[in-house]
Amino acid sequence: MKMARAIPVLSGGAAAALVMMAAAPALASPAGATHSRSGIHPGITSILRSGDTVTGVRGAGGGSVVLTGLLAANGGSSAILFRGHLATAAGAAVSVLRPAFRKVTSATFYGPNTHLFNPRAIPRGQVRAVGSYLSSAAPQGVRNQGMIYLGPVSGRGGAWTSIDVPAYGRHVTGHVRACPRSRRKCFVMDTIPHSTMGNLVVGNYDLNPTVRGGVVSGNAFIYNMTRRQWTLLRMHGSLSTKSTFYGIWQDGGPGSPRYTLAGGSSARGGQRGFLINYNERTGTFGRPAFYTYKNRPAVFTHFDGITAARGGFNLVAVSNGHSPSLVFIPRRGRSFGRARWYPVNVGASALCPCTAVTGNTVWRNHIMGLFVPKSSPAPHTYLATVPAR
Repeated sequence: MKMARAIPVLSGGAAAALVMMAAAPALASPAGATHSRSGIHPGITSILRSGDTVTGVRGAGGGSVVLTGLLAANGGSSAILFRGHLATAAGAAVSVLRPAFRKVTSATFYGPNTHLFNPRAIPRGQVRAVGSYLSSAAPQGVRNQGMIYLGPVSGRGGAWTSIDVPAYGRHVTGHVRACPRSRRKCFVMDTIPHSTMGNLVVGNYDLNPTVRGGVVSGNAFIYNMTRRQWTLLRMHGSLSTKSTFYGIWQDGGPGSPRYTLAGGSSARGGQRGFLINYNERTGTFGRPAFYTYKNRPAVFTHFDGITAARGGFNLVAVSNGHSPSLVFIPRRGRSFGRARWYPVNVGASALCPCTAVTGNTVWRNHIMGLFVPKSSPAPHTYLATVPAR
């Protein structure tokens, strides 16, 4: 397990700044020394309880939301869900769910979806949540396996599905192999779903790290729950661009085949945040749009969540040595415009000094993430409200 103070920038989902057990937010930045004092200083408060880390959010109607995340415990993590209003979430209790798989040792939820957005697929009063789990019954060398949950927030009577990226092209669009034929000992080591909306689940996977001299090979995937079909992202024709999908938004509402996907990619050198259009019906991708912190050169920038906003999208971004940011990216037709950056200086708030801060998810003009105060080794979740633009 790599704690939040271990802040590597690595490839793939499992390797991208592990905060607890599995692949959690993309970057955990030291909050004291590296955060500039010049960011937006909005209302920043702590929500939920000590040990609870929020990783995803989706609106549930009437001003309420569903939150996904993890509870750190006994050297691992448990998957958690919360439904309610953010304004009353300080100190609120969460539901701890145990996946219905064999010999589970740790689990994390990363992204939810609700009846509000997909009423035919998600019954009223239920949620869909995706994430990953560890099991002592997994094949040798396999670490994180993907999971989908559909049911009540309490977990009682819900249905669980385990999913793993196919290594050899079965049930993959175009029979694309995650493991090339030339790599005889290759296998998929991690399958990490990060977000879900409509018929789709998006995330990323890692191959056996013994491939290519011990370097983890990471890439992004789409899983169609209706067709039980996988699509592996080829960026500039390559499956090895250290690309991730952390966020998804279904454009046009329920039934629409058009989506906007968000994450990070090293396809153009250095890790950049990016957006890309995807059509579920045709299986085609649009042209990716790449972004760096404040539209300036940066070694690492990553988008960890997306939500529709008037005229475009709000995202949460992390970048090396900088505070988490709310980012607005305008949309014109199917093209994306120049990003506007709103850094949120959690490190200068009353919650810190901290040893680590992340930016994990966004809802409307609110961003959430992890902070670890110097006074306590336990992770907490902050809620930051960026003033209306």
